[in-house]
Amino acid sequence: MHYSGTVYHPELGQLVDYSVVPLSTDPDTQVAQTVSRMRDHIIEDASHPAILKEAQLIQDNGTGDPISDTFWHVKQRLGFRQDRSLAQPIRPYLDDDVVEVLIRPRDLAQMGRPLEDCDGFASYGPALLRAQGVPCRLQTVAADLREPGRFSHVYAVCQDSNGQDVAFDASHGPYPGWDAINTGQVTRVKQWPIDGPGFGEVLLIAAALLLAAKLCGVL
Repeated sequence: MHYSGTVYHPELGQLVDYSVVPLSTDPDTQVAQTVSRMRDHIIEDASHPAILKEAQLIQDNGTGDPISDTFWHVKQRLGFRQDRSLAQPIRPYLDDDVVEVLIRPRDLAQMGRPLEDCDGFASYGPALLRAQGVPCRLQTVAADLREPGRFSHVYAVCQDSNGQDVAFDASHGPYPGWDAINTGQVTRVKQWPIDGPGFGEVLLIAAALLLAAKLCGVL
């Protein structure tokens, strides 16, 4: 099953183009495929005019610390919604499938009221930081003790001007540097580079929806 279309999204308050494809039934492969597309979106959208304009706005109004300034910008601008809510407009076509929603950073930058879950925060922030010359990588963690082997959350780890790693979890973290690993609930961790070799090609989405594993679970 692979189809696309346009639908009015009541929560986003606008028409959205969407594409839906099935992915692997293996949970780890699903996560790898989803993260691969996130990586592609970050690389491609960091040079998009909408992201460059927003990155410049962050710099012009910031403190000089791009990681902290971008963290608070993203946290204030992007609203958190679980995928079951974001996927509601096409839910009649999906039967009982688990849904992962991916909205490109460049599309989030142009929305009046952008909404996403953790994967959106983990794409949007690094795209803005990449536009400012700050390198990041993605990190998935198993943070739900009810399912200790399943990756349930994704966020970024960025490198500051001193070469130090700074966790960038604007969806769940109360401040820059907050790291889910320190909660005592994380049972599994995997890092995914943004630069360097990819994770394989994935067919998916122009602006909205993807069938995949469920990220952004309980912390």
